[in-house]
Amino acid sequence: MEDTSCDEESSVESEFAATIKYIDLYLRQKTDLFLQHYVFEPFEFLAKKLMYLSVLLTLLAAGTLIVLAGVVLLIATVVPLWAALLITGAMIFLAGGIIASALFSNKIVLQTPTSMEMMNRGKT
Repeated sequence: MEDTSCDEESSVESEFAATIKYIDLYLRQKTDLFLQHYVFEPFEFLAKKLMYLSVLLTLLAAGTLIVLAGVVLLIATVVPLWAALLITGAMIFLAGGIIASALFSNKIVLQTPTSMEMMNRGKT
């Protein structure tokens, strides 16, 4: 009689331990998914965009300086140098405003999974 009660207790204990292990695994998976989709992915997205933006700004700055010098010298052949600089400065402010409005008008949309996608991942 003592043998059967020992088997029942150990089976209940082993089931409880297995349940706790599965709950722990479930919580770890959910925590990992949360960190991946809502913490690391947005920062990775922003880091990529920031790298692209820094390269783009460097190229635009170098090209702008070269074009600016050429435009000032071209306009200076027609009008005095001070007028050429004023005209070129006004054009730069206008172009900068257009580029800034185009750059900052788009909203950032993160690619986070929907609840249906998360449910379908668990089934496969």
